[in-house]
Amino acid sequence: MSKVRHVFAWRVSAGNKQEEIVEILNTLPPRLEFIKGWEIGTHAGDPGDNGAPWDGVLISDFESWDDLDRYSTDPFHLEVVATLMPMFADRAVVDYEVEGE
Repeated sequence: MSKVRHVFAWRVSAGNKQEEIVEILNTLPPRLEFIKGWEIGTHAGDPGDNGAPWDGVLISDFESWDDLDRYSTDPFHLEVVATLMPMFADRAVVDYEVEGE
């Protein structure tokens, strides 16, 4: 059995609040039943010599690539993205298949 994992990392743009971003992101799972896993983490601690850390990461799981596509094109998800885009200084995404979980 495999699943598809969607990892989204962001940096908060000046004048915006991490807590607000997390609150907005957390509106998604109750509305989109095809999300099978959801975890948000925000950076804590001194990055030391590791460079500039990302401010937060969202890890979400889906049963299939089709479900990830449904998520990506869902009208409510697109509304959330439009709201959040000005709040990000930078963002990155990695999607991959997880075997055996």
